[in-house]
Amino acid sequence: MSAKSRALAPGLLGAIFSIFLLHTAWVKSPTWDEVGHIGLGAYLLKTGRWDVPASCSHPPLAFYLHSPPSFAYPLDWGRWRYSADKVRDIEFLRSADTKRGNAMLLDGRYDGERFFFWTRATSLLLVVPLFWALYSWSRELSGYPGALLTLLFAALSPNLLAHATLINTDFVLAATFFCAACAYRRLLLYPSRATLLVAGLALGLALMSKLSALILLPVLLATTSWFWRFSQPQQRQNLAQLFGTKKPIGLGAAYLTVCSLALFVLWAGYGFRYAPYVLTIRSQLWDIGVGHSAYLMGQFSIQGWWYYFPLAMLIKTPLPTFALAAWGLWILVRRTPPLELGFLLWAPLLLGTVFVFGNAKNIGLRYLLGIYPFLFLLVGNTATTALRSWRTYLVAFLALWYVVGTARIHPHHLAYFNELVGGPDNGYRYLVDSNLDWGQDLKGLKAYMDERGIERIKLSYFGSVDPRLYDLDYEWLPSFVLPNPTARPVEIPTTGTIAISATNLVGVYMDIYGHGTDLFAWLNAYEPVARIGHSILVYEIEE
Repeated sequence: MSAKSRALAPGLLGAIFSIFLLHTAWVKSPTWDEVGHIGLGAYLLKTGRWDVPASCSHPPLAFYLHSPPSFAYPLDWGRWRYSADKVRDIEFLRSADTKRGNAMLLDGRYDGERFFFWTRATSLLLVVPLFWALYSWSRELSGYPGALLTLLFAALSPNLLAHATLINTDFVLAATFFCAACAYRRLLLYPSRATLLVAGLALGLALMSKLSALILLPVLLATTSWFWRFSQPQQRQNLAQLFGTKKPIGLGAAYLTVCSLALFVLWAGYGFRYAPYVLTIRSQLWDIGVGHSAYLMGQFSIQGWWYYFPLAMLIKTPLPTFALAAWGLWILVRRTPPLELGFLLWAPLLLGTVFVFGNAKNIGLRYLLGIYPFLFLLVGNTATTALRSWRTYLVAFLALWYVVGTARIHPHHLAYFNELVGGPDNGYRYLVDSNLDWGQDLKGLKAYMDERGIERIKLSYFGSVDPRLYDLDYEWLPSFVLPNPTARPVEIPTTGTIAISATNLVGVYMDIYGHGTDLFAWLNAYEPVARIGHSILVYEIEE
């Protein structure tokens, strides 16, 4: 392979990821959290109001990242004008998250769909740093072929693509979390003022993305200790010299300096106020502690299950990823110096442990999204031995299996389930909510109706976007948040054309109506005539 081809290949894989992202962003309707997040970053920047409930749910980086289109479109900022009545302002934001977002999407002065697409497209700003970090780390670990294999699995990851497409905090956390770990590794191995500043900036941006990034503080401390134990004397000396000393204190100075720089970045991100971050921590601890309605394989729970996240990862991750990552880990343990092993394993192990045992909010694999870039590094590590023998064919087979799987599921990445459970059509029998059905297929439902000349349906929708965005006409079946255009809901059981979100079908949130979780159990006697994006099931029930 020529030098030019070597330079182009990583960029091509990043471009493939970006194309998949943009196409999915256009064809999918807003998911649950997205409607409330629209315009919030612009609101925070314009008003400096980080103490309102809407902004206390998460640190502000994701909101800032997705805010540029809100400045470009003629939004009615007068509706958000802050007055001396702080209570009224807070009440407005607390009660109107989805109403505010829908009002913006339905604003007749511009195309709400295009505005929403460009807001989603801002995720592209994270693609270059993430793919560069993956490429640079993997190339040092596994060589050029390993780096390409790493990027291939990242570019076609259904889980990364699913959440990179959305206006949310999960992909932002995954990207900045990995970049921070990569930057700190480079500081320890190649100490300079530049790597010191980059590490501090990267950690600060990670802390601004989601509270999960706080896990990086003990991770980097553990990595520092690991570096002291397994690095060469010259490596430790080089780091110490950066701080004008030859003593081990240089290691502690590196960690403390990076953390100090990160805290400054975080402070600046909040307009040089720390109080909002404290409010965010308090809000999240309360949210995690109280639990959340959850569903797992026919079971219901508020406090969740310790095995929820391991099982979700097992059935929602392509099997070739597990096979190659396990193989790469075996090679890593046998052949790689312990120093690199520590760099690679501390972050995903601690992140996984915290969420498996410390989070009762069992609603989505997205909480573990930050683990996947590290898995892809392990996948790439198979190239250190596999590409020198008959094992090449095994890697090629698994890679082809992976590529075909992503190609078949596109653009329904959020609904991906692997072969262990029979694929995405069976996904709702195991997991729902943001694992499968987060409101993303309302636009697809409208297209289905138009193709078949269906003017009106009976709809139970799990999502927050107003169906008027797509001119969708419906009779109301019990749904969470979905506007009810009729005086009373349709009687259940019912007949006609019925469209029901998978989350509502299993009944995880139906208790809010006092109907119990079996409100739609009668539909189990029928076969759906269509599955829209694997998340909305359509039934034709004769009278």
